[in-house]
Amino acid sequence: MVVWRGERIAFPSLPERIARLDDRMAREQAYAAYGEALDALSPLYEARLAAWREAGDVRAQAAAEGTDPAAMAADLERLSFNIETPYFAALRRYLALIGIEQGDAAEADLWYIERGSSWSSWFGPREVSRALNAARRQPLEVVDLDGWRAVGAQLRGEQSDVIGPTVVGAAYATLIGDPTWLAGEIGMGSDHVAAFVDFATFVRLLQLRRAQAELTYELRLYPATDTALERAYFAGIVGHLIGAAVSESGYLAGIDRPFGSVRSLETALLAAMLVEVLEARHGARWWSDPDAIPLIERVGSATSLADTLVELGYDALDWRPVLRQIRTRLIGEMSGYGGPNITTRAGTRKV
Repeated sequence: MVVWRGERIAFPSLPERIARLDDRMAREQAYAAYGEALDALSPLYEARLAAWREAGDVRAQAAAEGTDPAAMAADLERLSFNIETPYFAALRRYLALIGIEQGDAAEADLWYIERGSSWSSWFGPREVSRALNAARRQPLEVVDLDGWRAVGAQLRGEQSDVIGPTVVGAAYATLIGDPTWLAGEIGMGSDHVAAFVDFATFVRLLQLRRAQAELTYELRLYPATDTALERAYFAGIVGHLIGAAVSESGYLAGIDRPFGSVRSLETALLAAMLVEVLEARHGARWWSDPDAIPLIERVGSATSLADTLVELGYDALDWRPVLRQIRTRLIGEMSGYGGPNITTRAGTRKV
């Protein structure tokens, strides 16, 4: 539990509670409290890390299970290069909307942006029920999340340790940024679709960059033996890739298993590959085409990366489908990176 302004808040719920704070100073104070809570839990996280190290070469074990983390990191360097400019351009635009200069943001500010509360009015119970039914997805009870993120979680469905269902769920989750699904099933107004698609794609890109950052960090974490160095690696690497200051206190909290970042990246890439195949074979409304079900079910039954790739007609992971989907949906990619002047704590700047 974390005590915040006299209220006892469950620790796992604290990031979401911080994301709901409109006042920037309040977010900064709550984020500091979150960092203190992480530090208090550090002995438990450190014991878990020690157990992983004692079990042997962490990277070698991960590679033996399927994907070599170092090879994946090297292969994704080109993806990182191609998405860096559109990511930081979009980040600059969204920070400007809340009066923050790029380079002056903290992780808590990204949580606040990601919540996207201004879009909630489009995702009422009736609209969501109709849209989920059209995509053949079952409604779920979602804890903590609301608005568009709750819909995205329901599209994703129940979490699984098996790769097939996870990939299928992630493919359906991309519908939250699909203009055809939003306009046709949610009923979002045509004047708002492009802006929301841009926003949802920015969040998708943020999550992808975060997973890449965690992979790069994990490659340095396990061989390291200096806690201070590990903390500096985390804040530096993750903060650099997502474009916001990140508390060193979180250097172990987000790693629930060795190289979980590899699984996150595999899922994101495979989901984009599946969506591209479905669109090519069944059109933009693939989610409503009964002929698409057999492929979706075969991918959902896959129990390994190799099986999933075979069903998709690939011989290796391909980052180009996710890049294509991001490029076609970000407004910045289509209309340039210009914007208005804003005044922040750092002064007046061109966005």
